[in-house]
Amino acid sequence: MSTRTAALALSSPASEATLNAAEKKLLAEALRRAEETRDVMEDALVGFGRWVLVAVFDDDAGAALDERADNPVWRELLARAGGPTLRLNRRLLYVSVHIAARDKRITDEAWRSLEPGRKELLLPLGDERLMRKAAQHVTAMKLTQRDTRAYVDSLREEQGHAPKVRLTAPRLLGQVKRFRGAVATAAAQRRAATLARQMDDDQKRALTEELDAIAAWVKEMRRSVRGKRDEG
Repeated sequence: MSTRTAALALSSPASEATLNAAEKKLLAEALRRAEETRDVMEDALVGFGRWVLVAVFDDDAGAALDERADNPVWRELLARAGGPTLRLNRRLLYVSVHIAARDKRITDEAWRSLEPGRKELLLPLGDERLMRKAAQHVTAMKLTQRDTRAYVDSLREEQGHAPKVRLTAPRLLGQVKRFRGAVATAAAQRRAATLARQMDDDQKRALTEELDAIAAWVKEMRRSVRGKRDEG
């Protein structure tokens, strides 16, 4: 089992479940195979996007990003996407080309260090300056894809592009419970304290900003809940 797979197994909430020895071994193998599958799929997608950028758009990132509609080969690919002659769907077609084009224009090391999955999540930001800054934050905080999606949603909300999410009272309560369950156990708190001591100054500043934002949200939510009770 690779070091990365072992780390995933240990850091996953499932590692706290009551798995027997055979089940733990099976989980580790499933994680290893899943990582291999992800690597193969992402490598293929990136390779295809780079080929399209060079062959279809003459290695012109600007044309690939802003002038796709003018390219007859691209239009034909788009028309065939998801059909019998091109079973790659439109989303993957767009993502492959966008990542290739952004890779050509964004030279920041933080962006280059991200795997395609998290790069894809940063694409909706649109502005390369924001992508670069977001990549630095994601890298410094070691955000997962799930956390990166939430981070991008918050940035887009600041831009006035809030995602349309139907938030209900049970869903809100469930989200809060899951968050507390993930970070408030004794083991999680010990691990977090250890990681905090190992962070560099940039990571500590970024973490402090996130903690301050969470504290502000908690304070506002407590005020809202109390206000609701008072009204009743």
